[in-house]
Amino acid sequence: MLLFVTLVGSLIHIYSIGYMAGDAQFGKFFAYLNLFLGSMLILVLGDGPVVMFVGWEGVGLCSYLLISYYSTERENVVAGNKAFIVNRIGDVGFVLGMAFLFWGIGADGFDYLSLKANADHLSAPLGVTVCLLLFIGATGKSAQIPLYVWLPDAMAGPTPVSALIHAATMVTAGVYMVARFSFIYAHVPSAGEVVAWIGILTALLAAIFAMFQSDIKKILAYSTVSQLGYMFAGVGVAAYSAGIFHVFTHAFFKALLFLGAGSVIIALHHQQDIWKMGGLKARLPITYWTMLVGGLALAGCPPFAGFFSKDEILYSALATGHRAIWFIGVLVAGMTAYYTFRMFFVVFHGSPRDQHSFEHAQESPKVMTVPLILLAAGSLFAGSANLPAIFGGHQQISHWLAPSLVEHHPHGGLGLEILAIGASVLAFAIGVTIAYRKFYAQADEPQYRGFYQFACQKFYVDELYDALIVKPYRFTAQAISRGLEPYVTDAPVQTLSWFYKVFGLAFKVVQVGYVRIYAIYMVIGLSIMSLLLSRSLNF
Repeated sequence: MLLFVTLVGSLIHIYSIGYMAGDAQFGKFFAYLNLFLGSMLILVLGDGPVVMFVGWEGVGLCSYLLISYYSTERENVVAGNKAFIVNRIGDVGFVLGMAFLFWGIGADGFDYLSLKANADHLSAPLGVTVCLLLFIGATGKSAQIPLYVWLPDAMAGPTPVSALIHAATMVTAGVYMVARFSFIYAHVPSAGEVVAWIGILTALLAAIFAMFQSDIKKILAYSTVSQLGYMFAGVGVAAYSAGIFHVFTHAFFKALLFLGAGSVIIALHHQQDIWKMGGLKARLPITYWTMLVGGLALAGCPPFAGFFSKDEILYSALATGHRAIWFIGVLVAGMTAYYTFRMFFVVFHGSPRDQHSFEHAQESPKVMTVPLILLAAGSLFAGSANLPAIFGGHQQISHWLAPSLVEHHPHGGLGLEILAIGASVLAFAIGVTIAYRKFYAQADEPQYRGFYQFACQKFYVDELYDALIVKPYRFTAQAISRGLEPYVTDAPVQTLSWFYKVFGLAFKVVQVGYVRIYAIYMVIGLSIMSLLLSRSLNF
């Protein structure tokens, strides 16, 4: 985690020098970006849940600051608020999960080693409770059903921010957290089933949305949600090293695709609609070839990195008897290939749809293209770090992570492994073929009606949340503000304030600030004292 977070994060920082050149708040942007990366490192380096939570909240804060970076536009601020609030909802689950974990087995120490040593003291009901509560935190941070709605809107920030959020920080934190607590999840299979099913259904839903988007960054955003679903499917079926391996490979090709999209956006003067692009292969050759590598890795084409990590997750699901999860995963693999190359062909092939923008498009400077080339190399070769035996490898990453994870590597046999590989390659081929036939030569923007319109509007999930949660919440808050607070909360405070005001006015009569008046008070006081003393002497 430290290696790829710092490597990919550094490349994004270098790329940002060119992307943000001329920005009025250049220094502030990099301060936020460094804080973001630092918070992720705290999250990874923490020796227990509490320190992890410090970094967890740090990346949440930085995502808010960077998503709403262009704060002069209201929709950007709304997107930042949305990300912040949705993540706080998930964090309630994380905090409660930590509380129950401490209650159950934290008496002998609350670091990972102590918790792992005493994990068998956790009762079954409490174990399920802890796992599900922690996973609620992961659904917020890593954008899974039902808390995935913030991540596509996070595209409001600068493109390097999108790359950092989606590739090297934040959204991978939820997968890391579940794998870090593998010593609990491995003993609670029912919680793992929930994690796996939520993950694979999120992967399917996000892939459907990505197939119909027209904003280049939102296509990649929903792709991230979908790939995160794969990762959770992996850790859910107890293939924790496979999930972490996909986190590792995904960091390279998703950072590459986002930064490549940023290169396209800059070249077209911040145009993000793919239906106003086309033919850019001739104008942006480095961006074209590097994004092709990233697209092949994302789509799961062998021998690119994404193929090996995704195939390991699907094989693990099949070998552990989760056939339905495997089947949905293969289906999503085909959909991924389709929407990836739909975007690629529409942007880079065919004739230009905006001739003026096309003629003025220029390749990005070296400070932006060199990181693209390095990330392309990672997208091509990172999969070799964990090659399975069928490809002549020894799964080095899985064995290296073994002391930190509690998992049993499934042995489904050579035939099952060949079936899993064949199905993945076939899904890739079908998806790319369909995209090629529809979009390679030339394709016009489709008509927005029927299911297309329904999918473009993301099944109206945001509107549903607004109707079922946001509006009732606002109505309740307004009712409390108007009907309850004035009488229950405000009235006692205002009464006390009125009492002190009257009390002050009474003293104001004697506290006038004139020396002659104070002298009269002293004479009157001394007279009364003399009178009282004379009476006491008489007694």
